[in-house]
Amino acid sequence: MPQEIELKFALPGLRAAQALARLRTHPLLRRRRARQQRLVNRYYDTPDGWLREQRCALRVRAITPLAAPASADGARATALWEQTLKTAGTQTGAWSARGEWTVPLNRPRLDRRALLATPLGEHPEAAQRLASLQAVYETRCVRTTWVVHAPDGVVEVALDAGTVRAGGRHAPLLELELELLRGDPAALDRVADALAQSLPLLPARLSKAQRAQQLLDGTWDQPVHAQRLALPRHADPMAVARAALGDALGQVCDNLALAVRGDDPEYVHQARVGWRRWRSLLRLLRPWLPEPPAREPLQPLLDALGAVRDLDVAATETLPAWAAAFVGSPPDATRERAWQRARHRLQAAARRERRALRACLGDPAVGQALLAHGRWLLALPERIDAPADWAAQRLARWHTRLRQRLHPDAAADAADALHAARLLAKRLRYGAEAVASTLAPKAARRLDRWQREARAWQTRIGRWRDMERAAELLLQLHADPTLAAYLRGAAAAIRHAESSAAA
Repeated sequence: MPQEIELKFALPGLRAAQALARLRTHPLLRRRRARQQRLVNRYYDTPDGWLREQRCALRVRAITPLAAPASADGARATALWEQTLKTAGTQTGAWSARGEWTVPLNRPRLDRRALLATPLGEHPEAAQRLASLQAVYETRCVRTTWVVHAPDGVVEVALDAGTVRAGGRHAPLLELELELLRGDPAALDRVADALAQSLPLLPARLSKAQRAQQLLDGTWDQPVHAQRLALPRHADPMAVARAALGDALGQVCDNLALAVRGDDPEYVHQARVGWRRWRSLLRLLRPWLPEPPAREPLQPLLDALGAVRDLDVAATETLPAWAAAFVGSPPDATRERAWQRARHRLQAAARRERRALRACLGDPAVGQALLAHGRWLLALPERIDAPADWAAQRLARWHTRLRQRLHPDAAADAADALHAARLLAKRLRYGAEAVASTLAPKAARRLDRWQREARAWQTRIGRWRDMERAAELLLQLHADPTLAAYLRGAAAAIRHAESSAAA
């Protein structure tokens, strides 16, 4: 089967001209000839999205060389046309391997007979469905390519800069693709490592067709949540690791890309959720996994995400929730001014921290660290022997520990005990979500009950933790100490109530 093997990256903090200039002067590319083409990709599907249901993407591409020599009569270069069908394959972070069938065209019209010669033609409804194909969206870009001959393979480096167009909407497109032309896929990693030494490379898992579909659906700027995994019954730890850890890493990177261009607090929140899922799943699968990549290279990014999230929660959740109680009814003018000043200071601090987060994402070391995590995931064994009920056993131990942590005698400091319980509740919840489809019905029902219990404790304990953190931030920002004291007092009352409930 013809196969496309590639790595795909966003370039946080760079504009198209900046990205091109930095690639042209990169030590790996500066002595290599660059070729530029104008690409117009028109994607097709049936009115009811049948191709998308088959996890396929079909495009007709116009390729026009740029800076080509003029003909004798001064005519401009004409476009070449080709048709490509891509099918879903394996994907981990930036790395993907997909089936690909390309045929040249004499004119910009679909060749349905060529499609019937692909695996798509084996579908019983293929002829009928292909007859109703229509253009649904397109991308237009200038592609700059370099060919790198590595010791173990040949890699094309391609920078695409342009726009995505769908449903009357336009959105910018800037991405870097590394495609294996021939040889060992390890050559892709070597080229990516070399580029990542001086370029901010953020692994990206969405194809151009998927991004265009988002634009058409109105979900272009929607935060990326964890996917519901459909794993086979009694899946072994390696199958869970590849699917669940791969989705967690993708959730981190997708939301980081959104956070570069937007201020929605949910982008940062979901990036942190993705990282917590990653850490929780590493713990769940620890007996079977090799040593994971070091966390330290990502620590500046994680700290920046935490700083933004704390300020977002304080400004958009904690303060609004307690505003009426603090200001009083009828409103106390002094307290209302104090609340407004506090809100403005939190918002200003959040803007500063967002700028710091984006600067952090522009650091090539962050991309290198994320690449290392993806490479480690790809190198996991295909499968490993483990008891059929390995997941249920591991989660049962976590559930027992959670109940122990919630006992008031578990620690001398009830606040520390409850905070530890909250972290364990999150771990139990994320682990349960990852393996739910692999369990027998009885174990799945028990796990669902534990998951609901973990979510409830996570929410209840989180309330007073968020209030205490908001009070700390207000004092650091020199807001009215009366408001900080009010939040601390309310948090202490809630904490006491939760400690009593845990008993």
